[in-house]
Amino acid sequence: MTRCRRVPFLTFVASPYQKVKINLAGCNFNCKGCFALAKRDVGRPFSVDGLVKLIVRSCHLIYGRLIDDVQMTGGEPTVNVDYLISLIQKLRERHVSRIGISTNGYLLDKNLVEQLGLLHVDYIKLDLKAYSDEVHRWYTGKSNTNVLRAVELLSKYGLNFYVRTIFIPGIVDIDEVQKIARFLSQVNRRISYKIYQFAPEHTRHKSLRESPTKEQMLRASATARNYLDNAESYTTETVYEPDASYIEVREDELLDEFKRIDKISKSIIKTWNMRYLTMNQVLTSRSAQPSRFKEVLH
Repeated sequence: MTRCRRVPFLTFVASPYQKVKINLAGCNFNCKGCFALAKRDVGRPFSVDGLVKLIVRSCHLIYGRLIDDVQMTGGEPTVNVDYLISLIQKLRERHVSRIGISTNGYLLDKNLVEQLGLLHVDYIKLDLKAYSDEVHRWYTGKSNTNVLRAVELLSKYGLNFYVRTIFIPGIVDIDEVQKIARFLSQVNRRISYKIYQFAPEHTRHKSLRESPTKEQMLRASATARNYLDNAESYTTETVYEPDASYIEVREDELLDEFKRIDKISKSIIKTWNMRYLTMNQVLTSRSAQPSRFKEVLH
């Protein structure tokens, strides 16, 4: 068991609702279109207790209290199962009532699904990159056999989950969406399916330079609804609410990388509202009151 995991940043939704997203570094996929900083094993190493301390202290600075909606994301949160389970347990001990996981599903075997069920994990966001195994292997470096099985297991054990796919023209397009929707309907046509627009501005892979049009996105969701009761598509503009604002707590040594990411994000999302604190500012602050937080916010 690895006692620590690296954390490059935490994301706090400030409005229109409140949520904490824990970005655990490191991933077992190598997706060609991925731009997540947490894909790499970067950031500050934290024990579970140390990470909970950072979360609690950050929440008190930002919200004035520990809020009760936390999501584990990454990277891939399931690459260290013991760490993930312990983190969920520690958050429950702090009376965090709503806990979710965003995962690629590759490591969601029967044992882990059962554990998540026993821990009453509130929701799971499962990324199904592609239905065709050859497409999935090309895009992620891994077979999708485990991921398809994870969908079946989550449904069988009654966990609350939805499936999402990134629409990438010419790679994961209408044909792949149709295959995914048909597969999901064979498991349970009530499974919620969400299709997101690929944003090529972040990726450096030369073959992934096209974003689907709004018309393609609408066609994709309409195709999926031929098989599923609940299928929706989301463009970059509709994913982020106009009045949404975010605050990140960032590892100090990664600030130059964050400047590049912020610049690209602002060029894509005109209403992008992201501010930040550094981990050193949070951990060394003598006060955990919101008034102190306002003085050092970037």
